[in-house]
Amino acid sequence: MPTPSAPLAATTGQQLLLALMTIGRRLRSRVGASDLDPSSVFVLHHVAEKAPLRLSELARCIRLDSSTVSRQVKNLEDLGYLERSGDPDDRRASRLRLTDQGRAVLEEAMRARAALVDRATAGWSVQDRDQLTKLMTRLTESLDRVAGTETR
Repeated sequence: MPTPSAPLAATTGQQLLLALMTIGRRLRSRVGASDLDPSSVFVLHHVAEKAPLRLSELARCIRLDSSTVSRQVKNLEDLGYLERSGDPDDRRASRLRLTDQGRAVLEEAMRARAALVDRATAGWSVQDRDQLTKLMTRLTESLDRVAGTETR
């Protein structure tokens, strides 16, 4: 019979990863105001910020391959949230933009998620909320930097 071993000490990376996964699960389970999954919200947000943009540009922005983004865009088009228009620089290509319905559903999804985070951090000091935002942004930038050096 095997003897139980002591659990390994969690690294900072493991602790942060678990916290981030838990936050994501808690947000998904508590935000029912939207029919959008987090990845769809992410896609719509990037299109809203950078429209009109090509599918290949969107894939680069969100760091996914074009085939994955293409499937997601097709689904969002079918829902009426995204539309394509011709690309004036390349007649073979198209550019993506949000429809009015897409903008409305994105705004509602973001509002519901932000309201939940705002309620969760309401008892925190302004300095703590600012510090969390700064550190999460810094972590995102560091991950981008590390991922960029690993793909070269």
